[in-house]
Amino acid sequence: MYAFKGDRIIVRSLPATVRVAEVVGGDHPDGHPPFWVRWSDSGLETLLFPTADADIEHAGPSYPPEYDA
Repeated sequence: MYAFKGDRIIVRSLPATVRVAEVVGGDHPDGHPPFWVRWSDSGLETLLFPTADADIEHAGPSYPPEYDA
């Protein structure tokens, strides 16, 4: 799993619970976790270590080809 600034991470923890966060930064230039994110429901920024219940929506074509999946 990789993500870059501007990507969205959708976390489905429980069947009725979905949270969305935008990646605002990361510590690894290759896009690996953890990610600094801003949660859409609260506006809080936190460090996120995504688990198997998280999906990434990539923001656009600004990614190096070796990271484009």
